[in-house]
Amino acid sequence: MSPGTQRPSRARYWVVVFAVTLAVIQYIDRVCISKAMPFIQRDLRFSDVEAGHVFGAFTLACALFEIPGGWLGDRFGPKKVLLRVVMWCSFFTAATARASTLFSMMAARFLFGAGEAGCFPNIAKAFSAWLPRD
Repeated sequence: MSPGTQRPSRARYWVVVFAVTLAVIQYIDRVCISKAMPFIQRDLRFSDVEAGHVFGAFTLACALFEIPGGWLGDRFGPKKVLLRVVMWCSFFTAATARASTLFSMMAARFLFGAGEAGCFPNIAKAFSAWLPRD
């Protein structure tokens, strides 16, 4: 077969499945902590202000590292960066569960946010690379 008559692979469909699944997990990650916070506050004796600091640590990290995360995708490719996002988020999900003080919870959530940053720019880059315009 000549290059013009080859059938395209179905890999692009798996890119979409992976990206949508990852986006849903990212959304759930952002919402879960707010639903769990009343229980965390009770167990770790956090005030509302301290709970706000935990939420703020995550948001600050996402804001600081979103652009560098996108740049990493431009430099190393979205596949490698998205793999890093999944591994980093998995690790810091467990670290959040192990946190026992305000500082450890804030550190875990900050690092979790730093790891999650760059997810959406790299999903967009993967779409532009793997999905045809037609």
